[in-house]
Amino acid sequence: MPEFLEDFSEQIRVKKERIRDILTRGRTSPLDRDIGDLLRAHWLPITATPIETEVIAVDGSRALRPYASGAFLYIVRSLALWRGRRFRLLEADSFLSKANVHNISTFIDARMEYLEFEVAKAALKDSPAGSILLMDGSLHGRMARLPRASPAEGMKYFMLQYFESLYQLLELCRLNNIMILGISKDSRSSFLRDHLLNVLLRQELDKLADLDPQDRNRLVTLFNEAPENPAHTFAGLRALKERYGDRLARFEEILREVVAARTDHQLIRNYVKTAGYTLSMELALDRKGVKRVEQIKQSPRNYARIHFGEAALEFPDPEGFIEEAAEKLKLIPDLPAIVSFHLLLDPRDTPIRVDTPGWVLGRSNRLCDIKQSQPVPVDVNNIIGVLLAGYAGLRDYNIWLRQVDEEVRLSRETVDKLYISTLEKILEITVIHSRGYRRVRYP
Repeated sequence: MPEFLEDFSEQIRVKKERIRDILTRGRTSPLDRDIGDLLRAHWLPITATPIETEVIAVDGSRALRPYASGAFLYIVRSLALWRGRRFRLLEADSFLSKANVHNISTFIDARMEYLEFEVAKAALKDSPAGSILLMDGSLHGRMARLPRASPAEGMKYFMLQYFESLYQLLELCRLNNIMILGISKDSRSSFLRDHLLNVLLRQELDKLADLDPQDRNRLVTLFNEAPENPAHTFAGLRALKERYGDRLARFEEILREVVAARTDHQLIRNYVKTAGYTLSMELALDRKGVKRVEQIKQSPRNYARIHFGEAALEFPDPEGFIEEAAEKLKLIPDLPAIVSFHLLLDPRDTPIRVDTPGWVLGRSNRLCDIKQSQPVPVDVNNIIGVLLAGYAGLRDYNIWLRQVDEEVRLSRETVDKLYISTLEKILEITVIHSRGYRRVRYP
């Protein structure tokens, strides 16, 4: 409708400068110069050369469709490619759930990742020791999934399977000297930014050395709590400012940056003009994740009763299920700590995030050992060399992952015209989508 296009154009003209700045630079802050200087000080030039090796690439895709009956149909599939061989898995099923769409979508993402673990294990049985396993997405993000009952009726136990399969995959890689890498093209992570802000915090605390020790400790507490409870944090800051006034002005800017939506990739694009990579960091879970891992360590049985109580009711022997669940939960604290860094292979390109288990780089920490993300002195040149060998320029950040993505991707047309029509023919029914399906895209 032309009249809407005219309205759109007028809106953009009025807000031109603000929208352009947000789309190209993101958030701005009085700390920009300091953050940029710190980032460049932590930016390392690429000295590695391409390394040709055996590469197994794994990716998955998923589709979710809601129906008027209140049921959901999902399709997930995964693919591993190695030496022209294809290892495939597909799962299609339906379920009922009272959960909201976000939680259901998160569950389907986890089902897809689970199939990726399974197809990767199948591919590794035939691949030689010393191969490279590339997985699309963050390894740490997979570990950060909450071990609790899923929202799908009849599959509430699923996250126990998920973590067991992830543990098995990582152990298979470790025992067979397989370098496993998680590659994220569009990472929303901010672990490097958080580290830089921690550096700025320490510098500011040095300037505030004459503050009452309890108040200085309170500032650190406010900094740590800010991401999860900003309202409480700034209320605490206002109370301290009544005593110290403008002396806390810079600390307030640091707090505002802590709660802001700025990613590491945004900072790299804004402040770095050369190819290179960031320092590597061993990553902790968020505060809730750390707490849950501690609860599992202390009593996996109690954790199972609290978080998988509903799942137990789906089995004829609930107590037996709890015992089995407790054994699977014990694997989670023993997952390896993940080391992560950001890599920019061309200054005109976007960065990628690279995750790998610490043991790939000679470290032995487990997930439960890391309470706070921290820089680690490791040599990642071999990893960069592998990724350089698969880099084909601005249109193709990784030749192996691009190929597997193209083959496994589920398009909307494929789902609706092929899979759904096949389902209806086999079932001899015509299933009616929920009304929301027409308004909301369920990829």
